[in-house]
Amino acid sequence: MKPAIRHTPPKDLFLYARAFHKAAKTLAASFQPDSVTDLDASPVVFMYRQAVELHLKAIVLGEGGNFLATKPYHISVSKTHSVSWLAQFVCQIVTALKWEREFKCEGIENMWDFKAIIEKLNAVDPGSYSFRCPVDPKAESAVREFGRKMDAVIGLLDSTADALAAEWDMRSDGVAIEGGWNGGGFEPTIQ
Repeated sequence: MKPAIRHTPPKDLFLYARAFHKAAKTLAASFQPDSVTDLDASPVVFMYRQAVELHLKAIVLGEGGNFLATKPYHISVSKTHSVSWLAQFVCQIVTALKWEREFKCEGIENMWDFKAIIEKLNAVDPGSYSFRCPVDPKAESAVREFGRKMDAVIGLLDSTADALAAEWDMRSDGVAIEGGWNGGGFEPTIQ
């Protein structure tokens, strides 16, 4: 008998994402390469990748999904490990709300930059059966720099999720602006 698949609510996905992010930051801050192995950076990279994946899933399955023309199936989103596929939905949401100019942070000036970083992150664990490290595992500064970039991406996703929740609440309350919804007035808080 197969165990029942547990449905994780989007708000809980954010909690898991934050836990992975906290662990990744701790690992990155304490990272010291070992001259014996090239695998030392793998846990840091994987924890950041997992945090980004869970943030993207929470946005798509949470309030962000309300702004998609067609919501993806919950099971498809839950089963995938493709951050590139998930990021496509986030980009569609940002575009639908006309938030492209505001969707930026340190190291990400536009949607193309966001997609490029996500593609590199997707290559880390493309199918949950292999692992590629995008940094020099023996270079302490490379691992910490990777961590700083991922912290910025996660901050952007966090602020976008908050803005999406506020936007959806405003729309659900029936608050309209002159000329239609047109983004409703909330924009992601850029750090």
